[in-house]
Amino acid sequence: MTVLTVDIGNTNATFGLVRRGKVLVCRSLPTQALSEAGVSRLVRRLVERFLPRKEHLSAVCACSVVASVNSGARRVLDKTLAVPVYFTGKDVVVPIKNLYRKPGQVGQDRLVGAYAAKMLYGPGLVVVDFGTAITFDVVSREGAYLGGLIVPGFRMMQEALERRTALLPYVELALPAELIGRDTKSSIRAGLIYGVAGACDGILARLLSGQRKRFKVVATGGDAQLVRPYTRFLRRIDGELIHKGLALVALKTKLKKNS
Repeated sequence: MTVLTVDIGNTNATFGLVRRGKVLVCRSLPTQALSEAGVSRLVRRLVERFLPRKEHLSAVCACSVVASVNSGARRVLDKTLAVPVYFTGKDVVVPIKNLYRKPGQVGQDRLVGAYAAKMLYGPGLVVVDFGTAITFDVVSREGAYLGGLIVPGFRMMQEALERRTALLPYVELALPAELIGRDTKSSIRAGLIYGVAGACDGILARLLSGQRKRFKVVATGGDAQLVRPYTRFLRRIDGELIHKGLALVALKTKLKKNS
């Protein structure tokens, strides 16, 4: 079974092709610049170039945290690909017990990541997703989604420093050359990387205490590898976790419909 997976985030929309649990390719477009022509062109290219011969696309499974683009994305996917299109939270429910006080408030990407980590690595874990915001999501030993924490991501911090100060520039992310910066740019880079790494370690140290002492930690998102060398707890990185989770949701949906 081959699934086109779509993860629409606040900054980027990422399109993947997943075949039998393996992510063949991922490509991204800026979310705010999404157009029907651009999406159609990208998904056609993915299917034509990376779908193995004699294989047929089975479905599209998408999750989104930007409601304003969903109807347009669905329209172009329906028009371009003659397969079922599922949006989590709308057409299908992510099959994980959701213990949030108000279950509908949880971002679908958080639920998909928690479900994927549970299925791939086993229950009893924390998922750390480095996106526009950095989220920490906890899955109990019984496999239920417990909730988590949300903190600003790198780009939010970078933009805040530039916009809310008179003299500090926007600095591109990079590995810090030293802990103590000797100029403004190196000081900002060190502050960003060591600050986020310290926050991660502090939060995870609290989460991995008591009954959660032996919980696993799975990190994902574009900046996970950047932070990893500076933390104690980020050892398992799965950058394609959301796309694997969307493919798992599509597979479960298809099996349910065929049963």
